[in-house]
Amino acid sequence: MRTLQNLLIVAGGLALLAQGTALADTPGHHPHYLHARGDLQEARALLRGPMPPNVQADLQAADHEIEGAIQELNRAAWADAKDVMSRAHPDSHPDPVGRFRNLMKLLTRARKDLAAEEDNPAAMGWRDGAYRHIDAAISFVRRGATDAHYDRQLGW
Repeated sequence: MRTLQNLLIVAGGLALLAQGTALADTPGHHPHYLHARGDLQEARALLRGPMPPNVQADLQAADHEIEGAIQELNRAAWADAKDVMSRAHPDSHPDPVGRFRNLMKLLTRARKDLAAEEDNPAAMGWRDGAYRHIDAAISFVRRGATDAHYDRQLGW
């Protein structure tokens, strides 16, 4: 009888532990930065590919800023005990116009996701840091798109 009682206590404890672990991996009240992180990962993947050197320099700077934003969001996720598994599966965009358009869409969507109300004060500073990195990345992507446009116009 005592063994059965102990077994039930252990089983109940394991059930509670499993439920707590599942909740830590599930986006709860504020999953917005996890969505933003996924968009940023997809944007980073789109930065890869052949481009003229002047455009590539802009995109490398954007990549650096996006990486900084992802690191800020990793810290926020860690503070909230959220799962940060990689989920980026970018579409292929062989033409530069579609590539830049999709980059801007992903970066602005990530920024919009971060604008949602944050209830964890520890995550707010990291979110604000991610804002700065995303804004800088948007600036570099715009510069790269402008350079690519002029290169096409000049026949390079």
